[in-house]
Amino acid sequence: MHPSKVIKDPIINDTYYDPDIDKFYQYVKIGDFPPEWVMKSIDEDDDYYYTSMGY
Repeated sequence: MHPSKVIKDPIINDTYYDPDIDKFYQYVKIGDFPPEWVMKSIDEDDDYYYTSMGY
């Protein structure tokens, strides 16, 4: 379930892990935009994941 449905009053830099879909979220504010939940999980299908691992 998306963290916006679980955490009603989030604070900047709050984190949430959803074990059902294995995703990690963080509540961030960037510049003048309103704060929002951003997915921070690393997908193994992501090319940058393997580059950072040195493969």
